[in-house]
Amino acid sequence: MRIIDLTVPATRTDEFVADLSALEPLAVRLQRGASLIPRGDVVTLEVRNEQLGEVMRIADRYGLGETDGVSMSTSVPLSVVAPSHRALTREIGATTWEELELSIGEDSTMTLDRTVVMLIAGVVAGVGILTGALHVVIGAMVIAPGFQPFARFVLGVINSSGAWKGGLIDTARAYGALLVGATAAALIGGAFGAGVQHGGEDSYLAAGSLIDYWTTITWGGLVVGGAAAVCGGILISLNRTVLTAGVMVALALVPTATMVPMALVAGDPTLAASAGLRFLAEIVLVLAGTTAVFLFKRRRDRRRSSA
Repeated sequence: MRIIDLTVPATRTDEFVADLSALEPLAVRLQRGASLIPRGDVVTLEVRNEQLGEVMRIADRYGLGETDGVSMSTSVPLSVVAPSHRALTREIGATTWEELELSIGEDSTMTLDRTVVMLIAGVVAGVGILTGALHVVIGAMVIAPGFQPFARFVLGVINSSGAWKGGLIDTARAYGALLVGATAAALIGGAFGAGVQHGGEDSYLAAGSLIDYWTTITWGGLVVGGAAAVCGGILISLNRTVLTAGVMVALALVPTATMVPMALVAGDPTLAASAGLRFLAEIVLVLAGTTAVFLFKRRRDRRRSSA
């Protein structure tokens, strides 16, 4: 369910409300002259998620986002108690492109806090690789907000908006911080006599198994990475970005990126090149998977321009 607040010029209010009421929304409220900036009447709708597209199409006809046109904001209620809302317990998930771009922009912007988290993730992943502790590396994958910037880039390209620039900048910032953290882990490990060439000899896993896995491109890794990328795109399109932590576990973005500076610190450019190639393969999978999901979403007419 969505609550939609629309500001419309007073001269077009009656016609606008009539068109919206034809959709049979759950509720319609009108406050004449309630908006000062922009000046106009405020129409508040409560609609089912599947009605979002129709509302957006009507708003487009009245100049949504244009000067002297309609302005809009959406929100999701925490609870609703009314006879007309009893059928909402099994609603489908739905988002508009505007909601998607706003939410992914908020979740993917590399603020100082998020940048520090990525740096810490690099340290944690590096230590996990050096010690062969798989659970530590998984922990780094979970805490690293490394999927959303890629998705923001793809969304901006498909939506022909400036979001792709922010996504590109924040991706570079995020993984730059991760590389710094990984380099720090490699230097700290080297001070204690640990390096990637040892491959976690004291691990509960076979020595070098993690390093071999994350520096080798296999059909299994490609299938898992591709499936995870598609899953991540679906979660973002449903505005469930919090669940992309699980996607980051399935992807190998964090450990492969971490391996690159660690191998260079250890004086093994060949290993660094192998890790870098696997990292690039993961990036291609993420871009391809999210592109496929967003294009499918566009074809399903959640973008109103085709109407």
